[in-house]
Amino acid sequence: MHRLRNLMLAACVALVAVAPVSAHASKVEKSERLVNLHDLKTTVAIGDYYLKQESLLAARAYLYRLGRERGLGPQWTPSNPYWQQAQAQMLHSLTQQVQREYSSMEWLSEQWSALNNAELSEPEMDALLVHFSSEMGRKQVMIVDHSVAFHVVSTLTMSGKLQENLPGSEAERTRMQALYTSEDEAMRFDPNDSPEATRFALSPVGKKYFVNAVLKVSGMVSQRLFRLAGELPARADALAPEVDSMVEAFRRARSG
Repeated sequence: MHRLRNLMLAACVALVAVAPVSAHASKVEKSERLVNLHDLKTTVAIGDYYLKQESLLAARAYLYRLGRERGLGPQWTPSNPYWQQAQAQMLHSLTQQVQREYSSMEWLSEQWSALNNAELSEPEMDALLVHFSSEMGRKQVMIVDHSVAFHVVSTLTMSGKLQENLPGSEAERTRMQALYTSEDEAMRFDPNDSPEATRFALSPVGKKYFVNAVLKVSGMVSQRLFRLAGELPARADALAPEVDSMVEAFRRARSG
């Protein structure tokens, strides 16, 4: 009896914790709560890997051009320590920009929340929040997250954007692969043991949410990545003042 009373009390506390959100939270707040259920760490890692490659290519293209334009001679190569210092400084600045404009995912949270608010009714949001609070619901959130990552990496791969083994991007590649494999394993479950998960996946709100989250959100991510990658060469050029001291040090070392 004592154990039963404790279980009932715990259930009441849980209901009290959930009920105010459904009853009093605004639609915008519910939309934001849905977005906050997701963890796109693998998608972030994929983008970081791609943008690290593009940053390396942009920095190296600038430094090669710099060597020609300033007549730095045959010693100005990627194996030269002054080149390496200049490249490291450029990558540091470009990476900071990428972290602000991509990796933080603040931009995506705003866009995704707006998408939910525009395409989901408040009763649909309530149903989603309830379902995703269950054990199987959390698994399905992970499936959505992994599906977004799959679509993003597929888009980059099929468009020829990712290079297999670009020197300097090994750490980002290893992190991306480890997260992708771990997430793929963690999301799996036996549908035969969870009929409620199957019912949700086949329901109108389940299908709508999956399409919005996977196809539209992955599209937002891919567009962001392509835009940033396209801007990196010009951004690298704008970093010229940051590497002038390395170039002058190289000139002094060469003449001395």
